[in-house]
Amino acid sequence: MGLLVQIVGVGLVILSLIDIYLTVLFPRLGSSLLSLPLGKGMWRLFRLLARTVPCKDEKLLSHSGPTLIIVTVTLWVSLLICGFALIVWFDLGSAIQSNNGWTDTDFVSALYYSGFSLKTLGTGDLLPKTDFQRLLMILEAALGFSIFTLTITYLLSIYSALIRRNTFALSLHHRSAGTADAAEILARLGASGELSGVQQDISDMARDLINLLESQHSYPALLFFRFRQAYYALPRILILAMDTATLIKSALNTEKYRSLVHSTAVAELWGGSLQLLTELSSFFLPKSRSNFHINESLEQVWRKRYYDAVEKLRGEGIETAIDLETGACLYISLRRKWNPYLTRLANYMGYNWSEIAPFEKS
Repeated sequence: MGLLVQIVGVGLVILSLIDIYLTVLFPRLGSSLLSLPLGKGMWRLFRLLARTVPCKDEKLLSHSGPTLIIVTVTLWVSLLICGFALIVWFDLGSAIQSNNGWTDTDFVSALYYSGFSLKTLGTGDLLPKTDFQRLLMILEAALGFSIFTLTITYLLSIYSALIRRNTFALSLHHRSAGTADAAEILARLGASGELSGVQQDISDMARDLINLLESQHSYPALLFFRFRQAYYALPRILILAMDTATLIKSALNTEKYRSLVHSTAVAELWGGSLQLLTELSSFFLPKSRSNFHINESLEQVWRKRYYDAVEKLRGEGIETAIDLETGACLYISLRRKWNPYLTRLANYMGYNWSEIAPFEKS
């Protein structure tokens, strides 16, 4: 019985250490054992509470990210403490003894001994009496010190990545004059018909997007940081990035602006945005039993959006596609590739489509 309990304890310690390693030291999307499933479960719980508690969704859901970090760290520490407690439990009273005489042998005492060993608080009133237990205490203390250091590093990295994401979101918000309309961004960048310097701006946007992609790879918990203001929303960032690339490909005069349409900056913006969308859908969104249905009415909304964008670009003197009908069909074709992913992501994160694309009216 004692050996079986110790084996379980070793398993808990190993499980915690592997998850810490995969989450902090080898952070890649989908690699964690506990953190990613825990994040999904916590998000489902917050969505459920948001539907039942009489308050605005934004107020409750905005606390999901910080709560997840606290719960994740608590889980790691709890697994380590419980694991080591199971390892030493049956040695209480023999290999581990109290310096005050009688030694309690219940599991609470084992948790107490394991807890102050992990937190490097000293030996306390329970002392190891064998070489194995002394070495085990040193190991647990060393792990405790390392885990707390890694946790602080992890928190700093997460919030640093979060600040970069919010900075990018706020930049796009103001570039579009608060409209969340990619056509507004292009119109302002190409005012008076000059798009010669736009490529650098698109390149900067693509660089920030790739940075966001890699941050999401390294810190999956970023997805669960949801702010009350819609302009900080990840789906808002993605629709601005995807729609900007889509309009460049379909709405601009390819003969005059060929160097921009076929530039590496546009390819990077398009490819990075699509990769981020598909990977988020693969790892986070519930498996859909049916494909997203794109009906004729939705395509009509996209067609109207295309012509509105063309009119806005022409208003700034930007030359648009010669054959607008062909351009509209290309726009719809390209949008078919990313709109279903984005719609599902917005729903998953608790946003209405009107919050993500307020310029688009059905």
